[in-house]
Amino acid sequence: MKNRITNADLLPSAPLAPNGLLSPAGRVLVACEYSGIVRKAFSLKGWDAWSVDILNTDMPTEFCLDENGNGWGNHIQGSALDVLNDRWDLLIAFPPCTYLTYAGMRNWYDEGRAEKRIKAADFFMKMYNAPVPLVCVENPQGIMSKIFREPDMVIHPYYFGEREMKRTCLWLRGLPKLEYHLEDNLFNVKTATDKPQPKRVELCKKTGRMKNRYFTDTIVNGKLKSGLEKSKTFQSVANAMAEQWTAFVLGSR
Repeated sequence: MKNRITNADLLPSAPLAPNGLLSPAGRVLVACEYSGIVRKAFSLKGWDAWSVDILNTDMPTEFCLDENGNGWGNHIQGSALDVLNDRWDLLIAFPPCTYLTYAGMRNWYDEGRAEKRIKAADFFMKMYNAPVPLVCVENPQGIMSKIFREPDMVIHPYYFGEREMKRTCLWLRGLPKLEYHLEDNLFNVKTATDKPQPKRVELCKKTGRMKNRYFTDTIVNGKLKSGLEKSKTFQSVANAMAEQWTAFVLGSR
């Protein structure tokens, strides 16, 4: 697997697609994504799509094909900060949210958390202010809404046809908001599914205490979903980004 971008990768003013033709949309970097879900969605729309994360990728790439000879885009294992200046047309970033989200309020004032929160916020802002013309930064509801600004939009997967609930905030620069429709109307067809219902989970066998749980803290095989599992972008959201923002980029030329 190819781990680094070389100067040779960056020479064409317009990137070559796997078929040898110029990629019609441009170059997209999906920062802090190991799953490859968003990278693949954009690759299928004709982008020269790359992901970067400190972890290796789960998704086959053009340099490391699956058993059927398929691969979608490429992955760099390393820091997103090292490749932000490498002539991207679009950046979609998923900066770590552990120290920014309000979901961990019970640990908010633990020793060392403030310093880590400052570093996390600084990383978030470096993504947003990257030298890229089109930028989307994703995070859950958290402190960035207070110390930076409110997100441009808040979405859930069920808005786009996947019956799951996960509050997702998007900060956009140069990009339009994603379009969705919760109901049919005179001009548009409903894109959303019905609002998902939470699962009732027993928290304590002794007391029988129950709690409503949605995707982000659902128990699977007797355990809470891991942070890595919860960090994966829903396919419906990835598809909406790729479809709508590809149309926007091509329509702006």
